[in-house]
Amino acid sequence: MVTIPERIKEKLRTPIGKVETDPAKIKKLCSSSRVIAVGDICVLELLKLCVRPHLAVFDFVSKRKPLEKPLRDELVKQFPHPARYKNPQGTISEKLIHDAPMLIDRGGCVLIDGEEDLTTLAFILGANEGDIVVYGQPEKGMVLVKVDKKIKDGVRGLVSAAGTLGHEIE
Repeated sequence: MVTIPERIKEKLRTPIGKVETDPAKIKKLCSSSRVIAVGDICVLELLKLCVRPHLAVFDFVSKRKPLEKPLRDELVKQFPHPARYKNPQGTISEKLIHDAPMLIDRGGCVLIDGEEDLTTLAFILGANEGDIVVYGQPEKGMVLVKVDKKIKDGVRGLVSAAGTLGHEIE
């Protein structure tokens, strides 16, 4: 496990990509790229916009509370066969970092046992250039990250600073 120290979490409070609130813009931006969506509400909101993420990542929790049953049931209905990964709060699983490219290539969904927020970093690292990683920014909107070398290098630096070895995140 890579434990993310508070100083790195502070940096992550600033969105990595563009915060978007306009559903039409979100739908348009997501229409031409492979979409990796991280977060229960984010995934559900994309589905409402008729945008089915190539990979959906969720944990059945929103704002530290269990997801309401109808929302949970919708995720289970839409994504009935999730890959399952443990990811304790405040960490990123090294196994998830390692497996992210394969999970993205395969598509479908990942159910996180623990907390999925920080797994966004693993999926940015595992994404191809041109993919879009979407995650929620509470009370602000959705953050759309168009993955490129600069973004991947920045995320790699943050994760490396948190304690993992940079050469393992290739």
